[in-house]
Amino acid sequence: MKFGVALVALLTTVVSHANDNDFLVKTKEGAGKAISFTIKENKDVLVKLYAKDGAEIFNETVKSKNGKVDRTYDLNALPDGTYYLETETATKVARHEITIKGKSAVVAENAISEIAKPVVLNNKGIVTVQVSKNDKTPVDIRMYDENNNELYNETFEGGKVAKRFDITKSTAKNFTLVIGYNNKLFVETIAAR
Repeated sequence: MKFGVALVALLTTVVSHANDNDFLVKTKEGAGKAISFTIKENKDVLVKLYAKDGAEIFNETVKSKNGKVDRTYDLNALPDGTYYLETETATKVARHEITIKGKSAVVAENAISEIAKPVVLNNKGIVTVQVSKNDKTPVDIRMYDENNNELYNETFEGGKVAKRFDITKSTAKNFTLVIGYNNKLFVETIAAR
């Protein structure tokens, strides 16, 4: 009897499953258009759902518990079509394609895009910006003071980028870095003191 229950559970559990080591998405047969995902992450995760035309349908910040984020979304209210589930962790932004057809939701096997977030470090007023990328898209870095005056603006032609700023002699209290690449903007505020 235990074997029969285990077999039924196995046959009805996974319809679709995406896995990229720290992100697991699955849909369950018989649960309508519900999708569940788990992300191995010690910090909060921003989750967004987009329609194919780019319109944002939903977003929320999910709290991490015990080093992971578990979430289930019921997509029964959505019509047939293609949607995108985007998750933003402390280190990357990943986008997964979801196809809804009839009474089921299918999640693509792999992420359709994955962007490593820039690393910004402030070590006693020496600010380092690092962008690790594999493609050749340009990287735009801008720096503003607290009065929104542009202090720096440069575009780098793809690959890996590393830039240092010395803010020790500035009278500004805060700086804002705006780093853009792969159609994403990342904004970091840095305290000068």
